[in-house]
Amino acid sequence: MTLFVSMIASLAMMTSIAAETQPGQAEQALAAGRFAEAALVGRTAPTASGRIAGGRATSTLAAYNTADKVKAKQMLLLAESDFASALKLEPGNQPATLQQAITVGYRAKLENSPGLARQAKAGIEAAIAKNPGDPLALAALGGWHGESVATLGSFIAGTALGAKKAESIRWFDKAMALDPQGPAVPTFYAFTLLALDAGNAPKAKALLTRAGSQPASDGFDRLLQGNARDVLALLAKGDVSAARVLAKRRSPLGAVS
Repeated sequence: MTLFVSMIASLAMMTSIAAETQPGQAEQALAAGRFAEAALVGRTAPTASGRIAGGRATSTLAAYNTADKVKAKQMLLLAESDFASALKLEPGNQPATLQQAITVGYRAKLENSPGLARQAKAGIEAAIAKNPGDPLALAALGGWHGESVATLGSFIAGTALGAKKAESIRWFDKAMALDPQGPAVPTFYAFTLLALDAGNAPKAKALLTRAGSQPASDGFDRLLQGNARDVLALLAKGDVSAARVLAKRRSPLGAVS
């Protein structure tokens, strides 16, 4: 097959996929935990919510199902593009703004980039400004501070990025005060606490217990809930050291090398 014919065939296949993509298809695939399918159909979805579902699926695959650094970066860039296309369809869309910022934060971690970390924080803050009552957005800012401190240490994180442990706790507590539904916020809070200090184990245990009892709305929630239960099992045995190691590995990009 010549290069030209191959390109025409690929274009025809992409056009076929786009034509077959129906409203809600990506969202349904994400809800069922079919991340690869959601990523594929979401990229050509006719709605902003479909593009967001596709981006979430792609970023989930990059952050939780990929061990290769180069592949993870490529997938994160695709996810960012998905969220950007959602924002073109619906300028100012708050979930797209937040998810794009979270994905940039993943890439900042992957590339050890202070510039991307600042960009991620600005995006999260923009999402909070659009919806101050969104627990996930507040937790994302708490995670930004906590991840920065846990990775760089208090002094460097504070000096280079303005990240602070106290701010991490404050934003997470604000998120929890809103009584968030689902396992995401308590799981992220618990894993951040474990990353910051072994002495946080009792509070982390309580949060993970809550995460395990919350209703899961989609495949991403079920993934987080499984991670929460695995770490909780180690805390229940009193093995804080092993729980911290597993929580780090089960955090976004924890398996990437």
